[in-house]
Amino acid sequence: MAAEFDMKKVTTPLLLHMLREELRFPRVFLLLRKLTVSRFKKTIDKRFPPELIELAALPLWVYIGLREKIGEHKAFEVMRVALLTGGTAAQNLQFDTVHKERTFLNFADLEIENNRTGLVRWNTMEIVERTARRFEIRITRCMFHELATSLGLPELTPVVCQIDNAMFSSFLPDEMTFDRGGIGRRIADGKRQCNFVWELRQAA
Repeated sequence: MAAEFDMKKVTTPLLLHMLREELRFPRVFLLLRKLTVSRFKKTIDKRFPPELIELAALPLWVYIGLREKIGEHKAFEVMRVALLTGGTAAQNLQFDTVHKERTFLNFADLEIENNRTGLVRWNTMEIVERTARRFEIRITRCMFHELATSLGLPELTPVVCQIDNAMFSSFLPDEMTFDRGGIGRRIADGKRQCNFVWELRQAA
């Protein structure tokens, strides 16, 4: 099941590879972050769902440590590569395309299901429109953004948005387009909502 997929199996080798020239002992650094993450979890506001904290705490804790060790710019780029790769893998597994055909209809069904039970189940989602050729949802509350912002790390929210971009743009790359309604129109940009719009291309 996608919910049981351990993203660390993807992100840890990437982090070790990227940090080998930045830290003297990258494996020790990651081990220490893992061993001390429980203390970090206790500092997170209890209003956030325990499952969300469990999912996000270690990546956030690693990022905080990297900012102190190698600076914010390098730390952000390292985490962006790791989170994009691990997050896109997890998203692809949630859509279970090995057993479910890649169609626009199935995509809409699976996106609704993933918003209700998957990695983003803590968000508030509304279906705006659903037809045979167009599907739109609206996110009015992004819990990851609230979590990252509460910890002074709002710059990480757009990375989660980029995971969506990578997944949605590759699901039916020659048939389906994905758009957010323009640049700067996300909750991460200060807007009150995020709009997700998918459309089937017209045949030539």
